[in-house]
Amino acid sequence: MEKLKFYNFFVLCVLFFLFIAAPAVGNGQGQQHQPLEVIRQSNQKVQDILNIHKTVDEKTEAQLLTVIDEVTSFETISHRVIDRFCKKLTKAQCETFDRVFQQLLRVSSLKKMGRYRADKFDYMGEELDKNIAIVKTIAYYKEEKAQLDYYLELFDGKWKIVNYVVDDIDTIRNYKKQFLRLFAKKSFDQVMERLKKKIANYQKENRNQGV
Repeated sequence: MEKLKFYNFFVLCVLFFLFIAAPAVGNGQGQQHQPLEVIRQSNQKVQDILNIHKTVDEKTEAQLLTVIDEVTSFETISHRVIDRFCKKLTKAQCETFDRVFQQLLRVSSLKKMGRYRADKFDYMGEELDKNIAIVKTIAYYKEEKAQLDYYLELFDGKWKIVNYVVDDIDTIRNYKKQFLRLFAKKSFDQVMERLKKKIANYQKENRNQGV
């Protein structure tokens, strides 16, 4: 149980420190920022934003969501989670699933950034293979630590996060397992309603408590 709580903490804080990417130079126009440096620089930028804005209004939320989109391919994450389920859904249902799930990912990321803040991060290195990279880090919170591995891919000259692994627990795989359980018990409409309620709850908590 303690291990699960510790994992949940880092799942909730993982997006906190990497959601503002350093500007990447386009292909053929100079040297790109390497994935590790993108994440390192993003850490400081996120800290600066959260230090300035102690509470979240609509303007601050929009600012955070904009910078989140700059460094994370939510579209890729969503598709890699839901594609297997879309085979049994209509095209319209799949499009709805994708839209709602991406919205949940974005809104929940604000909640994750604010409620849990790691004390420090060690950047252990990066592995590069053409347009794919893994950035290895260790996050510390009080007396505990966890290994966080970030999977990035190159999109139009910019490195974007497409998955992350917390202490060997793969995020995309974990989402798939959750949806397998949900769809085994509930209809498509019931699952969508559940996701929409989570979105509404996260938005309310973000506004009431701040990130």
